[in-house]
Amino acid sequence: MSKTIVYDTLSIPDPSFIDDEVRMLGSWYGMSNICVFPTKMSTPFNNQNSSGDDKTETNIIHLKHKTMLFDPKVRQLVNESSGLFQELQTNVDDPTKSTDALYYSRKYRAILSTCILAIERSNSDKSNEIYNQYTMLLHNLQLIWHLCEVLYLVTVPGDTILNNLLDWIKIHYENAENQASVITENKIAYLTDENIEEKFTFYWDTVIGLILQGNIDTARMLLSNHSQSDTEPFIHAIKILKSMPTYSIYGGLPVAEYTSRFKGWQSSAKAKLECGVFLSDSNLNDIMKIICGDPDATSLIRSHCSTWFQFLVAQLIYTDPTVKKHSLSLYAHRSVAKYYEESEYNHMDTLALDLFDGDLEAFVKKLKSYPDSGWSSTHLTNLLHLCDKIEPEFNTSEEVENKNPNEQYLLDYGVFLMTHHSLWQAGVTYLDHCSAVGKGYLSVLLSKLEITSDLRVSKILHYATARRLHNVVSSICKVKGMLCLQKSRIGEALCWAIRGQDSAFATHLGDLYLQSYVQSGYFANSDILDNLGSIVVTCDRFMFIGKYIEFLKKLTSGKEFNEAALLYIELLRSNICPEYFRLTLLMDVRLFVRDSKECYFNIADISLITMRLDDVIMASNEECKTANECFLNKVKDIRHAIVQLLSISLLKTKIV
Repeated sequence: MSKTIVYDTLSIPDPSFIDDEVRMLGSWYGMSNICVFPTKMSTPFNNQNSSGDDKTETNIIHLKHKTMLFDPKVRQLVNESSGLFQELQTNVDDPTKSTDALYYSRKYRAILSTCILAIERSNSDKSNEIYNQYTMLLHNLQLIWHLCEVLYLVTVPGDTILNNLLDWIKIHYENAENQASVITENKIAYLTDENIEEKFTFYWDTVIGLILQGNIDTARMLLSNHSQSDTEPFIHAIKILKSMPTYSIYGGLPVAEYTSRFKGWQSSAKAKLECGVFLSDSNLNDIMKIICGDPDATSLIRSHCSTWFQFLVAQLIYTDPTVKKHSLSLYAHRSVAKYYEESEYNHMDTLALDLFDGDLEAFVKKLKSYPDSGWSSTHLTNLLHLCDKIEPEFNTSEEVENKNPNEQYLLDYGVFLMTHHSLWQAGVTYLDHCSAVGKGYLSVLLSKLEITSDLRVSKILHYATARRLHNVVSSICKVKGMLCLQKSRIGEALCWAIRGQDSAFATHLGDLYLQSYVQSGYFANSDILDNLGSIVVTCDRFMFIGKYIEFLKKLTSGKEFNEAALLYIELLRSNICPEYFRLTLLMDVRLFVRDSKECYFNIADISLITMRLDDVIMASNEECKTANECFLNKVKDIRHAIVQLLSISLLKTKIV
């Protein structure tokens, strides 16, 4: 039953492609676009004659995947089904909640119906061809989904399936019932006109359509209002229809007894048909041929059925009303053969045949190529998997091992939604239910989302944090921090570095703060620097800044010189001070030289200060042979302060 699917060819109106030597090259652009451009293939002859100065103007063309689901009118289908999917998965994990597959299947179909109505309401005049196509695609999808539900999710005692198939047909092919309503709702014509069949030109088509859908009561009611209803043929016909046995799977007759009664009823009707009781009215005679299961009525049934689905069910009503599900395959293939050659089967035909054949594996694989971007294959396969209709060994991807049967569909659909600017949050829902593989995909895709607003950033960080995707949090915060830095908003950049726990970026920002302090003598954004949080643990630069600010506060308070001195020596000993800031740190030693004779350092501390000064001088000599006057003056001031501290220390210890 395989069929080659031919997609529309896209023509690119670029004159560059006219040249036979030009080939098309392309690459991914963003998450869902392809960038294509013409490239002239080089040959040895061309290389020898090429001067290298040839400049040809070429276009770079962006190809974007267009899908029905991204249309605003259809987007509600994505959002509502995403919520239902999430509810179902949550209930699966909770043993106290119901996970009735039939219940959720009907809810999915209700969402489909709502979406179809919304599209039809906005396109009431059928003028928008695109919306007409969307409506047709969704109607067909609803039809095939419902068939799958009837055959695999509805539990039928004894596998007697016809009643469920009749419900399926009546829901999706409503023309006969709608026309019957038009006739019966026209009270004046229906109750008073003696020639109702002439008043409504579609009268007989309606009656036959009702007969072919097993709607016997309505058909009998219309026949009772025919202008010839009191004649013998109509009286017999109405009586036959009224006495038709009906089979009920719940509390009705056993199959064998019902079959016996049905055959007896049909034999009685056939006897009257063969006697020519109904020949006076050809339409009535045709109806009797249909209910008698006359082979000559096959072409008549076909002419009143727009699809082979209708034809299949219409024939079963009067030829095998107790048909079992396992027998449907044979009937289905016979029915479709009345309409098409095998080479003419369309996608819907192959999907329906797979369902009737009981080949769910082939069905879900073909459903993947339905033009709804994986919506149906994702949700329906998930339902079939949860109720164990798909065997565990069925694997949709040979490349990925140890997956659930529906995991590849969830991955593909989730990734697809992540490419849309407003549906990416729904995509996260599906990737969440793909075990560790989905988390890996999510990590990459969240990082690639375009940062368009602070609100979007907050949402991305919320999703990433909740799933412990620390690399995503760090990446997003780094991007936001760099954007702030480009606008010279270093305080905001630091906030992002702290939030992302990015020690490398924080180190860079710390250098900017320290370099600014060297130039200006004060720290900007002091409120942020006073509340650095855990970044001081992971970033040496801010560990130093935090301690240095604490040192300055103790020093400027005028009452904590001893604590300030201890902290100062700790900063010198820890060796976390960057080289460019060492001279500035050493300059602070002058603040300890006061008019009082108080000593804050011992001989070992002063030796450490002297050693760090020597390190600065040696580093300066290595960088440049001649030191500038400013540097020499600072060194001179530091040495003078060291001498003063040393003298105070010696006096204090009474060495001199």
